[in-house]
Amino acid sequence: MRVKILPPHGSDRGALDERCWAELPGGSRVRDALRLIRCSPLKAKLLLVSVNGERASLDRELHDGDIVGFFFPVSGG
Repeated sequence: MRVKILPPHGSDRGALDERCWAELPGGSRVRDALRLIRCSPLKAKLLLVSVNGERASLDRELHDGDIVGFFFPVSGG
């Protein structure tokens, strides 16, 4: 299946095409997308995750065409 992954800064984009799409096996979960972009476990604990614009957990199952975003929480002052 193909999913679009919006990786956090500093992740490995080597498995993504020029538009950030990647191939994952059926039944993959958000955590599998994190492994694909080689995101460190420490960084992963700090991230907010969305699938198709809705907050999601690392255990959420992905489907063909999903858009997965990884974001650092930001605060301003």
